[in-house]
Amino acid sequence: MDFLTLEQKYIRREDPEHLICSIPAAELLERPNMQQFLELYGTRIHALEPAASAAYFSGWLGYAAFAQQYALSFHNQALDLSLSNFVVQLHVKESYTAISFKLVREAAQPAPAGEAERTAWLRRTLTELYGTTFRPLLEAASEAAGIEVGQLWGQFPTKLNYLMDDLLVEAEEHELRERIAEDYNRLRQELNGEVFGRAKNPLDVKIRWMEDLKDPDKRIRMKNACCLYYRTEGGFCCYTCPRLTEEQREERRTQARKTAIAQGS
Repeated sequence: MDFLTLEQKYIRREDPEHLICSIPAAELLERPNMQQFLELYGTRIHALEPAASAAYFSGWLGYAAFAQQYALSFHNQALDLSLSNFVVQLHVKESYTAISFKLVREAAQPAPAGEAERTAWLRRTLTELYGTTFRPLLEAASEAAGIEVGQLWGQFPTKLNYLMDDLLVEAEEHELRERIAEDYNRLRQELNGEVFGRAKNPLDVKIRWMEDLKDPDKRIRMKNACCLYYRTEGGFCCYTCPRLTEEQREERRTQARKTAIAQGS
């Protein structure tokens, strides 16, 4: 397993520099602990309400989800991301507060050799990750912050789709790119909603494309759910936020392009 690369994806073996706090993931299932964690994190990101902290926390969990996809597809191994095997850490990185996940044990399970056996192993691994690790954490954050859990699950597709694009670019071999895409499709299409405690798989979403802010010939993805940046001090709805109307987006495009022309002249 390439743990040096995993550390760039916020899965760590050692404490990061400028550590603020560290708490075992399993302890965050207790409401007072989750409330304290979100409150502390909220002070760091200047959140106006706990819901914003919870949404940001969910977005960071998306990195852990991505790290598992990387391990599964690139290394044909599964990380042990059970609640008992990682610690959630707040730390200062450059000018912002980041969340990373420190492994207690550097355990990784290799995939079985046969194709059918690997498919079953992959489904089992992903079911455990989303059903017994992410689901209870998001449900605990939802309860502690008073935010609908669907809003928290909604942070995952935006993060994963973006990161998986980068992973496909990183892969040089055609066979590896096929496995990356196939493994990701299995996550989105073969896990039913019951795993997530939802009516349907929250990762199986229709991608909505929109015009780039500055380049009319470029298309970018709309966020699947609002990240609640606008509920932080000085924050606002991002250009890709689903809360914006198309009229509001057009207004921002017009202003951004006028500014670009003025700066270039």
